[in-house]
Amino acid sequence: MTVLATAGHVDHGKSTLVNFLTGQETDRLKEEKQRGLTINLGYTYFEYKSKIFSIVDVPGHSDYFKNTINGFSNVDGVLFCIDTTQGWSQQSEEHFLSLYKLGINNLLFFLTKTDKEESTFNVSDLESKLRNFKDLQYGVIEFSSINSDKLTVKKSIFEFFNKVENISNPPSMWVDRVFTIEGIGKVVTGTASKDMEFENIFVGNQESVLDIREIQTIGKKIISSSSSSSRLAISIKKNNAYEIKKGNLLTNKKVKSKNFIFINTETDEKNLFRKGTLRLFIGTHNQIIKKYTTININKKTIGIIHLSESLCTPDYQKVLLHNLSKNTFNGGSVIFSTNNTFLISKIVKNFRKQKNVDSEIFFTMIPEYFTKDEIAYKKIGELYIANEKLAAVEENLKSNIEIVNKFGLKKYLFENFFVDEKEIDDLSKHFSSLKINKDQVSKNLVKNIDINIFNEINNLLGNSLNVEIIELEKYDSEAIKSLFMNGYLFRVSEKLIISKKQRSDLIKIIENLPQDFSVKEFKEVSNLSRKYTIPFLEFLDRQLITKKINSEGLRRRID
Repeated sequence: MTVLATAGHVDHGKSTLVNFLTGQETDRLKEEKQRGLTINLGYTYFEYKSKIFSIVDVPGHSDYFKNTINGFSNVDGVLFCIDTTQGWSQQSEEHFLSLYKLGINNLLFFLTKTDKEESTFNVSDLESKLRNFKDLQYGVIEFSSINSDKLTVKKSIFEFFNKVENISNPPSMWVDRVFTIEGIGKVVTGTASKDMEFENIFVGNQESVLDIREIQTIGKKIISSSSSSSRLAISIKKNNAYEIKKGNLLTNKKVKSKNFIFINTETDEKNLFRKGTLRLFIGTHNQIIKKYTTININKKTIGIIHLSESLCTPDYQKVLLHNLSKNTFNGGSVIFSTNNTFLISKIVKNFRKQKNVDSEIFFTMIPEYFTKDEIAYKKIGELYIANEKLAAVEENLKSNIEIVNKFGLKKYLFENFFVDEKEIDDLSKHFSSLKINKDQVSKNLVKNIDINIFNEINNLLGNSLNVEIIELEKYDSEAIKSLFMNGYLFRVSEKLIISKKQRSDLIKIIENLPQDFSVKEFKEVSNLSRKYTIPFLEFLDRQLITKKINSEGLRRRID
């Protein structure tokens, strides 16, 4: 199945085209018939060469714009109607920009009413309009409901959408209708993306799979997933406690609702959002948002949306932002979502100072979009953590067990490392030196300490903090691992290690410094060379002994 939406200004011939192709009226409401315009979404389909084309007919009138955007959810492409007697008009512009910003670029334009004497808008006018928009895959059909041949038009639709690239969205179906059928019960409908599976479906924050009676498409029962997008009607059993409504997300895994979402965007377009009320469209859901902030992460323009109400959304879902005051649009796709206000505050505050945020500094668990090719990562659930950062987190917890257990592990990781509760179990599996029991942490002590190896390394390190670089590869790896796990050795950086006595010496130096001190003051008191000063301070930061409080490196002792 190929799912298509209509688009175009009111009375430019969308519903007429749909009726021409299918023989069906999609305007079924009494008010729609009286006013001669589409208000709600209409649904129908036609077949050509055994291929099914499902059509979502959308409203063209600006009063029903929210319904229009609902109709674009997860579609493969659009039949875009332009009245040749009126040309490119207000809703033509709004619908086109909405589609373009949503990443829906498979557009088959119909220049309608070509049989009229007043017809003036032509193919060259359209091509001129589209010239500056990159990545469009479009075709043009000159159409008259009186003179055009139905089979020829269907063939053109078939050939165009057979050759264009598929639009990618994560496994999802956003509910666009909910109704009750006597004797059957509640039914929900929507457009499922091509990767959506039908076996295990979750809705919203529901913990268990949706209890489904039956799934149909175009009136036929289906039992297996499809490799293409599909219009679905899902009959729900009565024992489902969760109240499903229009705008809910159905997907194949549990998705927690979040208050902040990060989107990638091609341009910052700051003027677009400097003033005015902003509405977010995502799938068939929409809401007025609290705030939109544009920042740079890894020198890429990123938008942070502060939602008015928390929302379940999968990564890489396309979104649209509409400035209602200026009637302008921007879009992108979700790359990360969170409830962590500590992370948001830290990122935004740093961006104001430095105009760019390094993902490796501010994220512990990094979204795939922000990972760097030159860094080795482990995948934890849907996120990634650098091997070096993983070791630093484990070392920090091990060195601050009393503080961690006072706070509680969940709160400690959330506030200091921005790790959400759902990620802790997967993360803790990679801690070899720690045991996690509910919300508490303890050392996973390993016996069989090879004291001879420790003494040898300790002698090589010496008594000074200006330690030598030790090649650990020549020692037994399990013996070295035991020394780190039991707190005999500490890793300062990839190549720099110190003993537990040297760590104690560092702490004594910090205790003799003012509460707030500079890098220069630390260097002078410690008699360390520049080679060691910054690595040791960063080590102390990770150990939560000190805290960096400005971009010049000023530190504060944590008592």
